[in-house]
This record gives sequence, C-alpha cells and structure tokens, in this order.
Amino acid sequence: MKHVSLILITLIVLSGCAGLTGDRTEGFDYQKRLSFIMKHRDREDAELYAACEEILPLTVEKERPGDYREVLEVYRQYDNIFSKALTLGFLSEIGPEDPVLRDSVFSAAGQAHAWAHSEGFTASARRHYRDRDLDETELYERVNAYRAAISDNYAQLLAGRSRLTDAFRVYESLIKIHKDTDILLNYAEVLKRLNRYEASLLASIDALQMNPGSEPAKEQINDTASLLGYSKAEIRTMIDETVFVGRNIMRQDLLADELNLPMPEFELEGIDSGRVSSEDLRGRILIVSFFATWCPPCKEELPHLNDLYMKYRNDGEVEIIAVSTDRDRYLVPPFIREHGYQFPVYYADGLNDAFGVKGIPTLFVIDKHGIIRYKKIGYRKDEEFEKIMTWYIDEIKAAEDV
Repeated sequence: MKHVSLILITLIVLSGCAGLTGDRTEGFDYQKRLSFIMKHRDREDAELYAACEEILPLTVEKERPGDYREVLEVYRQYDNIFSKALTLGFLSEIGPEDPVLRDSVFSAAGQAHAWAHSEGFTASARRHYRDRDLDETELYERVNAYRAAISDNYAQLLAGRSRLTDAFRVYESLIKIHKDTDILLNYAEVLKRLNRYEASLLASIDALQMNPGSEPAKEQINDTASLLGYSKAEIRTMIDETVFVGRNIMRQDLLADELNLPMPEFELEGIDSGRVSSEDLRGRILIVSFFATWCPPCKEELPHLNDLYMKYRNDGEVEIIAVSTDRDRYLVPPFIREHGYQFPVYYADGLNDAFGVKGIPTLFVIDKHGIIRYKKIGYRKDEEFEKIMTWYIDEIKAAEDV
C-alpha cells in the first residue's frame, strides 16, 4: 500500500524514531508547497530544501513526473549529500506505475547509492547531526546503517530488473561493511536466482543466527535446503541448531554490554493522575520504556512489553513502566485504552533527556539499587523481545543473589 509518509517511516525504523516528533504530512497542502518551491527555486536555504524533501515522495505517489523533475532539479542544488541520499534512496519503495517516473526514481536510487559510498556522505552526516550530541561510535553506526539501507534498496531494484549480477556485486560490497537479517535474506534471494544455492543457504543461516526469531529466515532456509535435497528432518535440525547458536551468541553479546550508571531522580505523573517517584521504585528491578504514540517501532514493541508486564506483574522483584514522550498528552490515554495495555504509563516531562534518550523506543533495565545496567535501543521485527528482557532480568537477579 502506498503511503505519503513512507520515506519518513523507513528512516524512523532505522533510527529508532530519533529526533522526530510526529507525522510531518499532517495538514500538508501539496499545491501550496509546490508553488513555494517554484517561486523560491533560485534561493538556497534550509526551508526550500525541507519543502523539497516533503513533496518529492508525494510527486511519486501522485504519479506526477513533471512535478518530480522540477522539484528534483531544485533539490539537486542542496549540498547536504546525507539528506539527499536518504530522500532519493527510498522513493522507489512507493512503487510508481508510470514507466518514465519509475525509471527516474530508479536512477535516483543509483545516485543515492553512489552518494552513500562517497567520502562526502559521512562528513555531511556529521554536519547533519552536529546538534544531536552523538559520539563517534553512535555516528558511525547510524551512518553505516543508512548507507546499508540505501544500497540494499538499490540492489533490490537491480534484482527487480533482472540485473542479478549487478545486484550481486552491490551485496558483495555491502556485507563487508554491514550485515543484518533483512540484508542477508535479500542477498540470499539474489544468490538463489543465480542458482548459487549453497551460498544462498549459508547467507540464510547467517541471517537466522543474527535474529533467531526471524520467521522469514526460517522459511528461506527451508526453501533453499529443500532445493538442495535436504530432508525435512535435516532442515528442522539445521534451523534448531542455528537458533540455538544464535541465541547463545546474542545473549553473550547483550549481557556483555553492561552499564554502571546511576538512574536519574524523578517524579512522574501517570495518565490515571497517579504519581510515582524513583524512590518509590527502589528495591526492585525496574524496566523503563520510553515510547510515543506516533512512533511505528514503538507500536511494534509495546504489545511485547505488555506481554512481559503480564508475565512479571506478580513478581515482587520486578516493576515495569512505560513513559510517553508525546508532546500532546491528550493522545496518550485513548491510545493505551484502545490497545488494552495493562502496564502503568507516565508522562516524561523531560525524563527522556535526563536518561539521555536520543531516539525511541529506548528501554532501560535498572537494578534494585538504582543503577542502570542495560539499555535497549529500537525494535527489530521478529526479535525475541520477551526472551531478551528475561535474560536481562535473570542476570540482575543472579548478580543480586551472589
């Protein structure tokens, strides 16, 4: 299904809703914005280019190749390579039907891929995020994830045009710098179409090992292994062993990334008008999940948080709360009621800043002494959320018992 916010949603998922406050298309006047761009097309400023970024996806969705070309001509003047690569790199996901427009956005995806691997991409990203207080590691990880997403999208477009060898070359370069489950599965599909079944199977196994809860990875393994003549029992064993190894690796990696930071003092107002303070919650393992009602990955994670809450609601050692970062408070109570969430919900009132939250969803696991031990940023589709959180809780409980 097409959606005017597709580009935004793509970027939100990658960055954990970092720095975004809602749907920028609300109250959007297409013709007014287009007129603004044409009137000020010779001007070079942030407002003009922001208008281009907002309207370009709509020119594709509305199948208006003429508007697309005119806006793109203006937007190409923008010197922010990072923003241009992100904006143009995902236009094709809207799926234009007009063949001329489809070729144009394919060309834009190729340009975005080239920009993403240019020296200027990281430098431009550093300027783009100069006010976000990202350290070098955070910047590197974010830039690498965006670069990978842009290249993966371009490779998929190449594969869609049966340019399999070109798509293969993109993936061969890509997986040297960044791997995730989705990229590996897309790579595996290209390999399979090239009749490289053994290599495709290995890529699918790597994908499942990175995310042991991924059903698409399991399906890909099953399909490819079947083509290679493996029996159902052998395939089942292959999947089970990969999940077992993947979970062990993930658990070791997650628990090794332990923090030792004091929890900020706070007093929060709940959506039911109740109040809670950090002092009230001491003596228990505390999970604090920051979310917003408009954030797509938050909406994916919250049902799992609710399941976790129901699992531990009678455990006197564990407390789970959700903290809304929404600016419009009135949106929160009906959102929680609509979804039937049982966990207690509070308004952030700046607590997200005190915790150093840079994107949502972000979740903290705090021990009984008020020390932050673990931090989880973002939500990945098919991740084994409850299992991950149980690892954190059990590790803290075991440490308390020593």
